[in-house]
Amino acid sequence: MKNLLFLLLLTPCLVFAQTYSGQIEHKNHTSTKGGGALGMSYMAGTILVHTPKIYIDRPAYSSGLEFSYKKQTTGKKEWHQRYGFPELGLNVFLSMNGSTQLGHAVGFYPSIQFRLLKVQKAIWYWKIGGGIAWASKHWQRTPFVDSLNNIIGSAVNNFTMFQTGVRYPINKYWTAQAGIHFYHLSNAAARSPNYGINTVGINAGINYHPNGIVTHIEKQKLKHHRNSLNLCVLNSIAFAEDKTPDGPMYPVYTGSLAIHKMIRNKSRIILGADAIYNWRTRATIHNAFQTKDLYLVSPWQFTAYAGHEFLFGRMGVPLIAGAYLNRPVGGEKMYQKLGLMYHFYHPHGGTFKDAQLSLMLKTHLIQAQYVELGFGFYL
Repeated sequence: MKNLLFLLLLTPCLVFAQTYSGQIEHKNHTSTKGGGALGMSYMAGTILVHTPKIYIDRPAYSSGLEFSYKKQTTGKKEWHQRYGFPELGLNVFLSMNGSTQLGHAVGFYPSIQFRLLKVQKAIWYWKIGGGIAWASKHWQRTPFVDSLNNIIGSAVNNFTMFQTGVRYPINKYWTAQAGIHFYHLSNAAARSPNYGINTVGINAGINYHPNGIVTHIEKQKLKHHRNSLNLCVLNSIAFAEDKTPDGPMYPVYTGSLAIHKMIRNKSRIILGADAIYNWRTRATIHNAFQTKDLYLVSPWQFTAYAGHEFLFGRMGVPLIAGAYLNRPVGGEKMYQKLGLMYHFYHPHGGTFKDAQLSLMLKTHLIQAQYVELGFGFYL
C-alpha cells in the first residue's frame, strides 16, 4: 500500500494551503460566485512492480483518461477559507493497464484540490481523492485459469489518486494543466493474492468553465471557536481473509478510547489506545497450541497511537501511527491508519459533542491489513 507514503505528504500541503489567500486577480473579470468546470485529462505512465512476488511482467506503457466535474469553493463554509478555497470534484477514471493479463479498470472518486502557489497567472496545485474501482482482470481459480495474476485479487477495489501540476488560463473560459500523478488500485487485503496496481506518470488536460473562471474571492472575517478538548469512544469491525487465497474471512473487533484536541478550528490532534479482538489471531493460536483454552496466550491485542485529523466541514481525514503493546503471535511492532470520518451529529450543547462514522484502512507500512467500519461519539 504505497499510497500510505503518498498520503503522508498531505500534511505539509495542507499547512501550505492555509496560507494561500484564495484570490486570483484578473483585469477583465471578477466573480464572487462558485464556478463549475468540466475537465478531461490524458495520463501516460508505467506500473511499478514493487515486490518480486508479483508474477506478471510489467507492461512497458499504461495510459488513462480522466473526466471531471469541478466546483470552486467560495467561502460559504468556514473551512473553505481556512484551507485556501480549495476546489471540489467528482471524477471518472478509465485505466488501460498495458497488457491483456491486467486488462483495464474504471474508477469513480470524489476529490479535493488545493492551490499551493500562484506565479503570475499560473497556479501550482495538489489534488487528492479516493473512491471505488472495478478491474476487468483479477486473480481467479480454474476454470478461469488466471492464477498468475496475483497483483489484483478481486473485481471491486478501492482507488486512490494523487496529482500535482500547474494550471494556466487560456482565456476567460478555458484553462490548461499538466503535471504528474500516482494512483493505487487494490482491495485493501480483503482478498488475496493482492499486491495492488501502483502507477506513476505524467498527465495533461483542459478544463472548460461555462460561467467564466473564478478570479477573485472575497475573504470573510472568521468566527472564533473554542478549541476544545474531548474524549472520543469508537468501536469498529473489520473482516480479514486468511493467507490462503479464497480462504475464510475472520471478523476483527476494535474498541478505541482517545483524547482529541482541536487546533486552529481546522484539525484535531489525537492521542489514544485500542483494544483489538482478532478472530484470525484466535484461530492461529488454536492451531498452534491445539487447544481452545486461551488462558496462556490471549487473542487480545492492545495498542497506543497518535494522529492528526484534518477537518473539511463534516468530513475528516485522519492520519494515525501506532505501536502494539503486545504481540500474541509476533509480527510487526508498528501500524498505520488512514481514511475518512463523517461527523454527522454536531450539536451546539449537551453531553454528546459529536458523533461520527469512520472508514479506516489499517496497514503495516506497504502491507494492508484490513478496512475498519466504525461508529464513535465525543464527550
